Amino acid sequence: MAAAAHFSAGIYGEVEGSAPFQDSAGATAFSRVKPWPTAGIVSLPTTGTVFYPLPNGVQVTSGGFYVYSVIEVQPTGLNTHGTKYVSNASVATLATLAG
Repeated sequence: MAAAAHFSAGIYGEVEGSAPFQDSAGATAFSRVKPWPTAGIVSLPTTGTVFYPLPNGVQVTSGGFYVYSVIEVQPTGLNTHGTKYVSNASVATLATLAG
């Protein structure tokens, strides 16, 4: 039963920053980007997870991949910060996967 409380998504790295992840001109902006050397499929919990769209898409590394959403796994227990992952999937696709 526990496996049903997860969904899988393609993850391309981690970011830091605050929603809506835009600068004053409306362009996508993060305070820090930690790209992964290779993208991977990650299983994420459906509870305590928030999706944010990146409507323009953004290229995280020079000559690299484009991402279209931020997946935030909110902190639990004594943790004070959640983890924010970037994905090439849209928020609509992620919401469908999380069902």
